[in-house]
Amino acid sequence: MVFFAVATAILLYLVSCTGSRFTPWQSSDPSFQSPISQETEEDLSLDWFTSSTLSGTDPVSSAEAKVFVNDVYQKLDANIFNPTFKKELREQNLKELIAEVDTKSSWSRAELTQLTNQYLEKLAISHVRVFDPVEGEQLFRLFTQESPSTIETNIVSAQVSNQVGILRVKSFVTPQITRHAVEQAKAELSQAKAILIDLRGNGGGVQSAISYLIEDIIGPDKVFAIERTRDGIGMQEPYIFRGYFDDSVKNIGLAEIKLTQEKNFIEYRTRFEARTDPRPHFVLVDHQCGSACEVFAAAVQDHGSAQILGVRTSGSVLGGGVFKLRWQGFIILAPIAYTVSPEDNAIEGKGVQPDIEIATCDNSGDRCFEQAVEIVHNYM
Repeated sequence: MVFFAVATAILLYLVSCTGSRFTPWQSSDPSFQSPISQETEEDLSLDWFTSSTLSGTDPVSSAEAKVFVNDVYQKLDANIFNPTFKKELREQNLKELIAEVDTKSSWSRAELTQLTNQYLEKLAISHVRVFDPVEGEQLFRLFTQESPSTIETNIVSAQVSNQVGILRVKSFVTPQITRHAVEQAKAELSQAKAILIDLRGNGGGVQSAISYLIEDIIGPDKVFAIERTRDGIGMQEPYIFRGYFDDSVKNIGLAEIKLTQEKNFIEYRTRFEARTDPRPHFVLVDHQCGSACEVFAAAVQDHGSAQILGVRTSGSVLGGGVFKLRWQGFIILAPIAYTVSPEDNAIEGKGVQPDIEIATCDNSGDRCFEQAVEIVHNYM
């Protein structure tokens, strides 16, 4: 499996890719195994996408279209983090979709995929979507580093403006963001009197990467996220994961989703040796801040360690698992994990409400940033 996010704040886990090991910081549980995937019927590899000969223009009968749609919803029902979550709505949604499929004798694969995604959007559940072979291949290559040239640079940047240190973080997706890059950027802000972390447009990424930044703000051995899968619903004691995965880990996303799959109920904490930065911190967010970005904002808000500026975040924090569908190369993203803030506050569907609202951040333009810097100056 591989963690990843796209610009629309979709957090994906590509299921069961092979050949990656990890070395977690401070994971002392001897029962936690290295995430070397074992072959299952859900194994995903690049070949699943590239070997597909199916085209979006291919016609399919109404009968076959209904079989495909049922397969989509069966995979969603079988893997969603809580079987009862919007169950009646999901059932009604499927009936309505089947009825619309029946209005035509045939559909193209592209038409049916688009229609299915339109109905899935009506569920108002984050991280639910069907991908065709082209989309799936692009995502797989990006987040398994099959095509290194696609990895964006300058994910983390720093500057100082009138004694305000500005740390811009575009994503928590690894390997785009690294611990080393964050440390380098923070070093450039050593002379600043206050820190503004700009998370506008950050669609999320892996939970553990949050620790790169948050341990300086909330301090040592502090909870910053709580995650459960359906198998973790009845569990009383969480597995404690402190810190982050080392940059040398080839696929941190694979390591983290394996952690989720094996432990089911996880409490993410900062390291014991973390050192708190005493300077005042501020976090700038917008409606595109999703997934791990929102988890970060919710955690610093719960701990009272930073002021949140901007507008309400997207409210899309469910962890998604990707599963094969009946058509070669097609996959469905299904929400398999539920994350709450340290104070057990729900983020899904609600987002994080800023402490200080900046209306101009609705469009995330220059004025939004300028007003945020002004607010920070006023607190200095």
